Amino acid sequence: MNADAAPGRSPLVLGSALGLVLGASIMILLHETSHAVAGALQGYRPLQLPFAVDYTPEPTVPAHVRALLAGPVFSLVSGVLGLVVDRVARPFQGRPFWRMAWLWTVFASIQEGLGYLQVTALMPAGDTAQAFTLLGLPPAAFIAASIVGWALLPLTAWVFSVPMREMAATVADRQALATWGWLLGTGALCVLMGLYVLVSPISDPGVIIAVLAGAASIGIYAPMSMMFHSSAADAERAPRMPWPPRGGLLLLGALIGINAVLSLGVLWP
Repeated sequence: MNADAAPGRSPLVLGSALGLVLGASIMILLHETSHAVAGALQGYRPLQLPFAVDYTPEPTVPAHVRALLAGPVFSLVSGVLGLVVDRVARPFQGRPFWRMAWLWTVFASIQEGLGYLQVTALMPAGDTAQAFTLLGLPPAAFIAASIVGWALLPLTAWVFSVPMREMAATVADRQALATWGWLLGTGALCVLMGLYVLVSPISDPGVIIAVLAGAASIGIYAPMSMMFHSSAADAERAPRMPWPPRGGLLLLGALIGINAVLSLGVLWP
């Protein structure tokens, strides 16, 4: 980014970063709730945290597998449906901050589903890896899942590049939205998730590592998107993103409040 132009693009960076934190927080809340709902529908009482769900009593292996896979499947399917809606309706056109928050939510959902595939052969704490372990699948299945997840990451980045080009008038605008916004937003998200972990009753190092690794990677497709049509920016003028967006900050406060309560361990009725 040109140093002289950077101050003028600071609202884009800050707005995109806040949008990422909002989108990822919404996605994670829905992801964990889908685990909880899957357990509740099978007759178990979910204990929901901001980043994990446990059940009372201990579920059977088939029930546990279904509950584990409910999260990644929900995230991936909802993300793909959101992408279809975005291509048809272009939500929040003319409102760049809320458009970025929408896009981060949609693509964070897709990456959440793919991310669990990506780490299946690398990290035993992920939903897919745990489900595969409970099913007794061979190592080849773990490796195949990881290969599929990583192979689809460039496709996600390419698809993300399309709305970024549509919003940006210059390559520097794209960098502000997709690269610098991602970097700042990811740092803020990692801090938030770290705080939730600290005040929660969870002390398993594997879970903690998985939570922080997931937060760090949830938007990895964004900087990768700069590889595609790297000199293209299709908007006639740069997006105007006034700072601070009061509605976005209020929504973030509400999400933090919900997760603070969940960090205490909320047992469903």
